[in-house]
Amino acid sequence: MRLDRDAEKSNAISAVVVAAFAVLVAAYSMTYGLQTLVWVEARSWVASNPWLNDVPKPLPSPAATPARPPEPSGRAAQPKPTRLQAYDYDFSVPWTGKYQAGMTRLGAEFRFDSGQVIVFFDPESQLDTLRALKSAAPAEYAKYQSVFAHEEIETNYALYRAVYRASAVEVSPFMAEAEARRMNVLLLWKLSFGFDMPGGIYSFEFGKNRGFQFGSPANGRPVAVRVFDDQDRQFRLIFTQTPGSNSQITQEDINMAIQSLRLTPILER
Repeated sequence: MRLDRDAEKSNAISAVVVAAFAVLVAAYSMTYGLQTLVWVEARSWVASNPWLNDVPKPLPSPAATPARPPEPSGRAAQPKPTRLQAYDYDFSVPWTGKYQAGMTRLGAEFRFDSGQVIVFFDPESQLDTLRALKSAAPAEYAKYQSVFAHEEIETNYALYRAVYRASAVEVSPFMAEAEARRMNVLLLWKLSFGFDMPGGIYSFEFGKNRGFQFGSPANGRPVAVRVFDDQDRQFRLIFTQTPGSNSQITQEDINMAIQSLRLTPILER
């Protein structure tokens, strides 16, 4: 009999523990269930896309070029940068050697005999993402409004900046539900925007031009740049080298191209 009473008591305690656990789980699910799902999903995305943890690191602004004193008699003048032109736009690079210009499926390509290569994508082929979002189906536009309810997003540059600033590191099972929903959408958009080249994300604001750089020339790999001008026109460039060449592209070279990119004056086209 005593064994039966002990067994019944043990069963009753177990039932109470199970019930209490179930209540705790239910309470947690109601309070943090969505946030936990978003957190688990973010960790899953990062496992195959580690760059989702990256946020843009600001590039130092190029120093203003000081005025040069007159060259002493007999000394050669400093060579002028080379001006490249395509699609009614132009930009300058410091390399002064011969180059070949042509068109590829990606865009205008400039190949210098010294080994540097630049691809300038057709600006007309760049998607107006902000307009597409605002003119999307009501459900998609409502999602856009909820994500940026407290921000002024009036340009594509501002949209890309907000998306690339989002990091999976910020996602927590205990964050506010509204913020979890917002981060989920931002990370989904970040995945869809992608990264143009591996090697880190950088941001820049050089005069009228601003945007993002993917990769660094310091490791000798190709670098991609996405530029937005003061009219919110979008441009994409890739800087790389001919395989096997000993050429180099420095950050200063890329900065010159970014800073000088402009719409070619009508009289110069």
